[in-house]
Amino acid sequence: MAYKETGELKKRAWLAKQRLKMGYWESVKTSYSEADGSDADARYATAEYVRAKLRRDVESGGKTVEQDEKMYRKVCAILDSDEVAINPIGQLIDGEVYQNLDAAAKQRYVLELSNKFGELKERYYRERNRA
Repeated sequence: MAYKETGELKKRAWLAKQRLKMGYWESVKTSYSEADGSDADARYATAEYVRAKLRRDVESGGKTVEQDEKMYRKVCAILDSDEVAINPIGQLIDGEVYQNLDAAAKQRYVLELSNKFGELKERYYRERNRA
């Protein structure tokens, strides 16, 4: 096994351990038990939600999922509003963080925020089309 593969394996094991510690699987079990009394569509939707959340947890690579979910709620608010968002990235910028960065870091921050906005916008439309 190559070094890179070993690092990936360790990262995935660490993430799995964190999910166990944080009670992730208990919440999944609760979600399934709540959906058991309803129809098959509700159970399927719950399963899809859990799979998507797990995929996001794994892909985040140790970033806090809460931050992504908070930003996702902001993106949803921007896209749900009736107004045309002229500068959605500007609405997502954390002013305190941005002010403490140098010029290169500011550019990197805006670029990463722009990429994250694109991902969250795709997620928004996928979830809205499925519903």
